[in-house]
Amino acid sequence: MKHPTVHTTAPITGVCATLLWDEGSFTVSCEVRYPILPSPPESQNSLSTLLDTRFGIGTPSFVVTAGTLSMLLDQQHRLTGLDFYTNPQRWTVTTSELADPTDATPHIETEFDQHGHAEDMGPPVVFYEPRHHTLYLSWGPVARWYGIAPALAIGVADDNRLTEIRLRGLTLPPRSSKSADVG
Repeated sequence: MKHPTVHTTAPITGVCATLLWDEGSFTVSCEVRYPILPSPPESQNSLSTLLDTRFGIGTPSFVVTAGTLSMLLDQQHRLTGLDFYTNPQRWTVTTSELADPTDATPHIETEFDQHGHAEDMGPPVVFYEPRHHTLYLSWGPVARWYGIAPALAIGVADDNRLTEIRLRGLTLPPRSSKSADVG
């Protein structure tokens, strides 16, 4: 299995990430919306093409899984959503400080099959930092952070392997837990 790597392009302004914790189903989800770039004035698009573009119909999508985590990528391999079935009782509480992310647009690269699915990269270790209401999904130490939106960042190792996903602003009901430090 090839572990996903990340390359970046120029930052995109106006990206919005919406986090949701569904306590009944133990699911964290995140929807990422990128601004729609205007078409050049000389190109005439049909209404059908405009609607397909607006709602993402007909464009290829890609899926990366990691245990019970599913990450959806658009045709440019940008993260557009994730769903993660998890039990907060198994999270490790951390007190680490938030590192500032670099402004860039991360693109996740890996080997995909003919249906756009990648091999499972293994379940992450899950950390929760209650002061900033931040959930970390970790596969190893982080050398750099890339911000997608204020609530969402991707951490990479020195060799650009995807090693963490950071979801900020996820408020949960109080609970008892274990503690640890996160890099």
